[in-house]
Amino acid sequence: MLFVLRVVLVVGALSYLALLRGGADPAEEARKLAILPSAKAAAPDVTALVPPETRERVVRDVLAKGLIAELSRRAGAEEPAASRDTLNEADRSPAWRGVER
Repeated sequence: MLFVLRVVLVVGALSYLALLRGGADPAEEARKLAILPSAKAAAPDVTALVPPETRERVVRDVLAKGLIAELSRRAGAEEPAASRDTLNEADRSPAWRGVER
């Protein structure tokens, strides 16, 4: 974590010094960044580009999956995970258990 903080400090200092060397006012540059348009204004509404039929089908699928998951959670019916274990019972018990006393 300390390394990351050092890197951020060095990059910030070098950026500040580059602005000064280029003759730009760092405060003015910060004001320019503060008035950037929002992401909503900068990018078009992506949902408007999707055909209405596709949009409705996707919304129905997402809502159906969410509803099924919620009903399963409320009912307490949790699907058991399929076992990935490939060992037999003989493989789990070693043949030698050390010196018997």
